Amino acid sequence: MSSMRKVRKYLGALLTFNLFVLLTPIAIQAHAANPTPSVVSPGVSPGASPGASPGASPGASPGASPTDPTPAATNSVTATSSGNKPARKIYTGWIPYYSVRSGVARTIAYKEMIGEVSPFWYSLTSSKTIKNQFTSANPSLKMAEQVQLLRSQGIKILPAITDGTKKLVLYGYLSKESTRKEVVSTITKLVVTNNFDGIDLDLEGFAFVDGSSSWAKTKPVWTLFISELSASLRANDKLLSVTTPVLFDPKTGRKGSYFVYDWPGIAPYIDRLRIMSYDYSVGKPGPIGPLEWTEAALKYAISVIPASKVWVGIPGYGRDWVTKIEGTCPKNVASLIKPGAKAAVFDAAKGSDLALSYGTTPVYDATRGEASFKYQKTYNGVNGAGEPVSCTASRTAWYQDKRAYLARAEFVTKYRIGGLVQWTLSQASSDAVNGILEFARTIGPDVVVATLKESELATDYGATQRITAFFSLKDKSPIENLDVIFQFRRKNDETWKDLSSTKTEKDGSAEIDLIVGSALSFRAITIESWERMASESAIGTIKVTRSLAVQAPAYAKVGEPLEILAQLAPREGVVTLQVKGESGWRNLDSGSVSELNGGYLFIVYPRSRGFMNFRVTVAASEKYNGSQGEPFAVLIR
Repeated sequence: MSSMRKVRKYLGALLTFNLFVLLTPIAIQAHAANPTPSVVSPGVSPGASPGASPGASPGASPGASPTDPTPAATNSVTATSSGNKPARKIYTGWIPYYSVRSGVARTIAYKEMIGEVSPFWYSLTSSKTIKNQFTSANPSLKMAEQVQLLRSQGIKILPAITDGTKKLVLYGYLSKESTRKEVVSTITKLVVTNNFDGIDLDLEGFAFVDGSSSWAKTKPVWTLFISELSASLRANDKLLSVTTPVLFDPKTGRKGSYFVYDWPGIAPYIDRLRIMSYDYSVGKPGPIGPLEWTEAALKYAISVIPASKVWVGIPGYGRDWVTKIEGTCPKNVASLIKPGAKAAVFDAAKGSDLALSYGTTPVYDATRGEASFKYQKTYNGVNGAGEPVSCTASRTAWYQDKRAYLARAEFVTKYRIGGLVQWTLSQASSDAVNGILEFARTIGPDVVVATLKESELATDYGATQRITAFFSLKDKSPIENLDVIFQFRRKNDETWKDLSSTKTEKDGSAEIDLIVGSALSFRAITIESWERMASESAIGTIKVTRSLAVQAPAYAKVGEPLEILAQLAPREGVVTLQVKGESGWRNLDSGSVSELNGGYLFIVYPRSRGFMNFRVTVAASEKYNGSQGEPFAVLIR
């Protein structure tokens, strides 16, 4: 038999052990030739019309380190097949505090083409305060429930915030560093506290309250504010949307450009630009947002901002102007029914019925991209003296219908912009919105199906391991030349890290080779593009078995120390020495290897002659598989 004395850790001169530099790229051969509103109607009256992700973009592969794997890219290629396409998410808009139920209902009804919405509920009233208009307007509704209802449909929430201060007050806040930072902090706190996905700035006071003479001084502080707010929001993984009136290319000299909003200057800092391409005609009869005017602003926007970030505004309302009066109007309407009076605003959904009720038919102007109709209406009553009077008003109405919406939807494909943003989502006819949905379905991106060849892998420490994923359309057609990102994370990691980028080959496969130093999870993803939806594979795992080397003499003498050295790579873990007896293997002793040299020395004192059979085992851990060395015999004499 034997006796044993435990030695804590062997720190002496051990066998030199050459470790691999782990989780680093392996250069491999290419596998194919090609490798590698006012409440009445914001957007209608100048002080109240509103305008209205990363996902993660692929980052550079991390450098080689003991914890982050960095493999080498392989290769890949394009199949065309329509498959079953979902609608492209090209429609969004605002849900005002005074029409929450209808706005939320429409959003959910059209969630197929809606990825995000902007509740129009908040107003900045000072550098430190924000007014919540939802609560006072909806005493029977709970805001949290409405927000959760939208979230449950997978819809992102970017609430709009308006300027609730007086003339030039907000400019004053932004021009001082201390108050500007307060505004940034106040808005960021609103977003983070409510776990919104971001914010939509609808700060129209600069354009419609402060006056154009202030724009030159406001412009630089606005841009600085946007850059600082962007940094604050992005640090919290939140989005920044900006809604502004139209701007035009300054080279054209076109009038009516609200240059205070500095599109080129804010471009690097924003995630959405929503253009208020409506209210072209306010004081006089005319189209709400004619096509050419809208397109001119759009062209300028996409020349300074990525097109995918740009959204064109569409009005859910129409305007109805008095152009002529015959007779004398009753005193109760005399101030309203006269040429030059403020136009009446109506829901665009009622445009056709309104025309029909007066015996006329709307005429669609393809050049302007809007419908209009003319009619007469008689008003009877009494004058100030109480005498009966009557007047007949000639009226002209303009609004956008289904045809108008589709004309603007064409901008989505023509310029590959983000989509259309509507004031408000509770307005416009179902027919018009259905038209957008039908259009969105025709341009829907392909669904990409990502699968792993193997989801459970095991490898030896320091050995090369290949990871393979396949990408296809829903009809199983392989996708060639598709950009793929392999990602990894450890057990306690909260986020995924990019590992390597590559492209798919003709059979839709993408693969990487890497050396793995400890257990990890992996997946393969693709980023959303115009043609295809984003995709991600199931999560795979790689388990690693450590390298174990045992040194022992061929023979030893009874009563004298028998030294058995176990070395482990990587240099962590508990090793156990076992001896085989008549009843099988039993433990003699165990200990943790030295972090200095990865060794542990067992000392055994044999008590009888003959062969002794030993083996060394390694306990499993979160990072590594358990393992055992080959049995070995020592002759005791």
